[in-house]
Amino acid sequence: MSRNIIALSGGIASSVVADLVLQQIPESELIFTDTKWEDADLFRFLKDLELKWNKEIIFLEDGRSPEELAYDKNFLMNNRVPFCSSELKAKVLQAYVEKGDTVFFGIGIEEKRRVIRISEIYESLGVNARFTLIEKGFSNIEVNDIFKSWNILEPLLYRQGFKHNNCSGGCVRAGEGNWIHLLKMRPEVYAERERVETEFSEWINKPVTFLKNISLKALRERERERFAILRARITGLYWNLQYSFLM
Repeated sequence: MSRNIIALSGGIASSVVADLVLQQIPESELIFTDTKWEDADLFRFLKDLELKWNKEIIFLEDGRSPEELAYDKNFLMNNRVPFCSSELKAKVLQAYVEKGDTVFFGIGIEEKRRVIRISEIYESLGVNARFTLIEKGFSNIEVNDIFKSWNILEPLLYRQGFKHNNCSGGCVRAGEGNWIHLLKMRPEVYAERERVETEFSEWINKPVTFLKNISLKALRERERERFAILRARITGLYWNLQYSFLM
C-alpha cells in the first residue's frame, strides 16, 4: 500500500508543510533523518511538534556522524562537496521509501532550483515528490506567520540568528559568514568542528578544510585579531573623547 511521507528537516518550513499535509491526509508518516550532529534543542522542537499533532515522528539514521563518514570516504566534506547531506540524509530517506509512495518536502520558492533534481531522483524510484509551499505559492513571511500562530518556541538556532537548524549550526555547506557567526554564538560547536578539520588533516597527511581558502583555525585567529584591533580603536577613541572633555 502506498504511503504519504512528510520529510521533516527540523526547520520551520518543513513543519508548516507537515501541518498542511496532515490536515488533508492525517495518516501521513512523519520522518526525520538524524545526522548525529544535531542540536539538542532540535529534538525539543520535534517533541513539541509531536505534541501539537498528537503523532509520533519516525527517526531514521545512517548510524554514522559526518566525521565518521569522512574517515570512511577518506575525504573531508566541504562547502563545495557536501556529500554528508546526500549520504546521511537523502540516501537514508530514499532507502526508506517504496514504489508508489508520495514524499512531501519543505522546500520553498527561494530553493525552487532544487525541485527538478529531487523530482528526478524520486521519479527513478517510482516515488512522487511534492513541494507543498511552492505549489501553494507561499512566501517565507506567510510560512513564518503560520508557524507563529502555533505558539511553539522556534528552534534555538533561529533565535541565535542562524538561517537554518542543521548540524548544531556547524553545517559544512555554509559559507564563511556562517562560520564567523558560529564562532561568536556557539564557540563550543566551532571548536568541535575545528578539531574535526585539524585531526582529519593530520590523519590524511595534508591540509584539508571545510571552507575553500581558509582553515577554521586560521579563520578563528583572523577574527580574534580583527576584534583586538577594533577594541584598541574603540579604547583609543574613548580616551580621546575623555581628554577633549577635560580641555
